[in-house]
Amino acid sequence: MMGGGMLGLGLVGFLVTLVIIIVVVGGLALLAVWLVRQSGSGIRQGFIPAQVKPVDPPTPREILQARYARGELTQEQYQQILSDIG
Repeated sequence: MMGGGMLGLGLVGFLVTLVIIIVVVGGLALLAVWLVRQSGSGIRQGFIPAQVKPVDPPTPREILQARYARGELTQEQYQQILSDIG
């Protein structure tokens, strides 16, 4: 019966096992790098998700309508400002 480890394969078994471990660890490292790059790629390329895209500011007419709807202006004030902004 042979002594030694690796089911009797000695140095060859050790080297094969070492190569397999290096390949698996290297593959996991490459996968981790790829996942990190994928998760941040949108920001680096100028992609802005829909929920944070800037919206156009309200027009003067929209501001006036909102103020009138809240009761901040009388009808006469609303009509006067509306004719002023055209």
